[in-house]
Amino acid sequence: MALYDELVNIVGNKYCTDKDYICVSYSRGIDPCLPEITPQIVLRPESTVQVAEIIKIANKYKTPILPRGGGCGLMGGSKPISEETILLDLTRMDKILDINEDTHTVTVQCGISWSRLNAVLLDKGYYTGNMGPGSGLTASIGGGLSHHSGGGGGCAKYGKCTEHCVGLEVVLGTGEIITLGSQESKFIENPFIRFAFGPDLMGIFLGDNGIMGVKTQATLNIFRRPPYYSGKTFYIEDDSYEKSQQIVLDMMKLGWSKELGIYDFFFYPPPSVMGITTDGLIESWGDIKGGVIFYVHEAFDEQVLERTSDVLEGIAKKHSTRELGPSPEEGNITDWFYAEQGHWQIYHNLFSMMGPDYFVATTEFIYPIAKYPEMLYKLDKWEEDHHEELFDADAESGVGQVYMLNHNCCYFGTGINATSDEDLKEDVIKLWKEQFEFILKEGGVLYMCGQIGSHVIIDSRVYSDEYYNFFKGVKEVTDPNHIISPGKFRF
Repeated sequence: MALYDELVNIVGNKYCTDKDYICVSYSRGIDPCLPEITPQIVLRPESTVQVAEIIKIANKYKTPILPRGGGCGLMGGSKPISEETILLDLTRMDKILDINEDTHTVTVQCGISWSRLNAVLLDKGYYTGNMGPGSGLTASIGGGLSHHSGGGGGCAKYGKCTEHCVGLEVVLGTGEIITLGSQESKFIENPFIRFAFGPDLMGIFLGDNGIMGVKTQATLNIFRRPPYYSGKTFYIEDDSYEKSQQIVLDMMKLGWSKELGIYDFFFYPPPSVMGITTDGLIESWGDIKGGVIFYVHEAFDEQVLERTSDVLEGIAKKHSTRELGPSPEEGNITDWFYAEQGHWQIYHNLFSMMGPDYFVATTEFIYPIAKYPEMLYKLDKWEEDHHEELFDADAESGVGQVYMLNHNCCYFGTGINATSDEDLKEDVIKLWKEQFEFILKEGGVLYMCGQIGSHVIIDSRVYSDEYYNFFKGVKEVTDPNHIISPGKFRF
């Protein structure tokens, strides 16, 4: 096959295959319901130049390419939609190219995982601020930037990971290589700021779900990790939606991350807590029935940490039933979360509650902090209104947790838990799409889109015609033959 032979010439026999037993493994992602389609060829390039050559050949043969990092997408974003696809596995491009302590930046190839990068940075006293998605043990930098990811620790202080990208190298759908950020200037070797020589064109490729080009190299801000931290866990027996929000709002009035150094703040609604305690996932929580909040804050000065600890504890005690702690044996999970890096395990606790015969069809989204109790009640009502359909599909709706982002937003870990019964998949997909549409029409912003989320966005007519036409026009410029990640957003 001419296509295969030309691709082998680029990466070599070892890193190019059309063997079924390898290609089939790339037909799968974490998303449970969407079809598993085996790509015709899998490639593992080692450089930007190789990626560019591969894309040029794909254009020559009009063959679609799907870039893939750790394969952690929950909405079909890293799975082929046709057997003709060339699957571009970027995890071989995993080098740390530069840690610049003068500009407080790190430059990496986009196939490296968030956990591996931060392990190196932590040894030097740094971290990436937001440490990527909750799946950061295996999720890649490129994938995180493609989805505006968060959840892996640091969201309340640093926001989403894309907020700290100051340099980006992208291979367009034509095979051309461009750099963005201050590196747009040929006189700047190391990017140090995102907003540089005109419009912020880097934003086209951040959160693009992989459709505008292939990210090969990124430069991120890095931050000194404070030497002191503290955290508390509290139980809220009644009215936990409103009381957890009041704790957040009271803390925000006093400065949130800037003055108080809050690194993360999580809220677990009562149904989620019940699942955790029923299955004994956190034995020290006993059999409490209500909501739980926990927070972690950092400081460079021990006395400052002690003062802010007293302030935060006073606010939490005012609106909660009692403290779970202060020790881990008494229910305080913050040492595990922060010091032992449990942030990469806590992300979607619904997964840990489900056995091998269950899956979660996730509908994660972002919403204003000022309105999150209202949205929790609406989700409860949605579940009540769809009780019969959920029962027939052997499924249930739930919110795993709500965590706070910086400034004014929070993340909802929503989804539908269902048995992995093949006969019920169509019913579950229907409910999945219905919950997506409900969230969008209530003003939610999807955490990521992938195939299924991006389709619901278009089918629900979320975009104005003018915006969608502009969006399509940008896609035409960056990828005129629609070679890269076809199908998303109905392109």
